[in-house]
Amino acid sequence: MSELNGREKAALRYYIGDVSGNAEFWSDPKAYTALNSLFFAGTATERSRAAEGKRLNPAILADTERLTELFAELFSAFGKCSSETELRTYRVERWSDYALCKSAGATLSFTSTSTAGFLSEYRDRRGIALMRLTLPQGTPCIDVASALDFYAKPEEAEVLLPPFLALEITEQPVSDSDRRILDSAGLPPHCSCEVTTGQLLPCTAKAAELPHGGAEAGQRVFAALNEGDPPSPEDEEQYTQWKAAYLTKLHEMFTK
Repeated sequence: MSELNGREKAALRYYIGDVSGNAEFWSDPKAYTALNSLFFAGTATERSRAAEGKRLNPAILADTERLTELFAELFSAFGKCSSETELRTYRVERWSDYALCKSAGATLSFTSTSTAGFLSEYRDRRGIALMRLTLPQGTPCIDVASALDFYAKPEEAEVLLPPFLALEITEQPVSDSDRRILDSAGLPPHCSCEVTTGQLLPCTAKAAELPHGGAEAGQRVFAALNEGDPPSPEDEEQYTQWKAAYLTKLHEMFTK
């Protein structure tokens, strides 16, 4: 692993929630909620996060250039980091997100895993899937404790996976011990699976100009969902089109 520079470390600290100050963008310890939602098509992901009581920070979308620079630094950090040996990690995943990842055969967003087992902090989801991951040597990933000079959450033993990473998933019966791991409604996991990571998938979509006003529409979508209100159909459509174009931009930026 190459040493991360100051900007890459700052972006990583921001992503994991090690923040300070009161700036609306930079002080959000849960910014990853909104950041990761940008990697999923439509608005179902935003709606599910809001339904769980998680806030979608509209400031994330207030400055597209700032947002893109943040992603660029995170992608740059992944370019310097990979597993030096085979790693075994774990994740409590939302059932809805798991189904999408299984269908795509890849991570769809930044994905936090842990070498410390299934963390109770990540059981605040409605419907869960348990993922046991094998990361072969050379897998693009960031061992957060090794990458940062100071790690604010050492108990999480986080290994962060990038979006667009190929996954080979094999489902298994849910064991009696796994059934004791409950979601936010007190229900056992929908499934348990073994996962082996591969390499980054290339971008095959054609890049397009970002639709004008889409990020602003996204801010209004976030604000409505935070209040428990349905977004306007016009804002939702405009934001969805913008997000699709922006995701292609990010995929091309990362893999090319």
